[in-house]
Amino acid sequence: MGLRGAILAAAVLLLSSCFAMVRMGPGTVTVRDAITVSSDGGWNRLDVPGGGGGEVWTSDGLSLDVLTFFVAIKDGDPLVPAPMGTRRTPPAFRAAMLPHQIVELFEASATQDGSTFRLERLAPSAFASADGFRFEFSMTRKRDDVALRGFAYGAVVKGKLYLVTFRAPRIHYYAKHLPRAEATVRSALIKP
Repeated sequence: MGLRGAILAAAVLLLSSCFAMVRMGPGTVTVRDAITVSSDGGWNRLDVPGGGGGEVWTSDGLSLDVLTFFVAIKDGDPLVPAPMGTRRTPPAFRAAMLPHQIVELFEASATQDGSTFRLERLAPSAFASADGFRFEFSMTRKRDDVALRGFAYGAVVKGKLYLVTFRAPRIHYYAKHLPRAEATVRSALIKP
């Protein structure tokens, strides 16, 4: 094994010690001690140390489908941390934000890597037993130029943001997982 192979092996070991994929069985699942959802048993949870208010689930792999939970985001906190190696401060959630402003916050967070985003629809919708909103979007992922489709449900409850998004490649994977992802998100309940 050459130097390049040794560096690659060390990187894989380092990354594997930081992230763990956990298969989730069917039933009620608690996300970040803030909401519960019903899982059909077909999801895997990515455990990231220091993941903040977010949690990521996938069925077929992170480049093929991603269900992201942003739960109990407090006023002044960002949805996602700043990218490593940058001093840029990500935009923060404000409790007084309107739904279109929360969509803009999500867009700014989702496009930090240079991906493009297009809002396709935004409408009021119940979410987690609260008055909330639902939006649909399309994206082009910068790293591989893959066209994605997605949806999100959100609500601000007691000054905290609860937002769940799903996105997958437009070809095959979005349609494949859409019913399951919708059912999971629609089952969400905020814990008292």
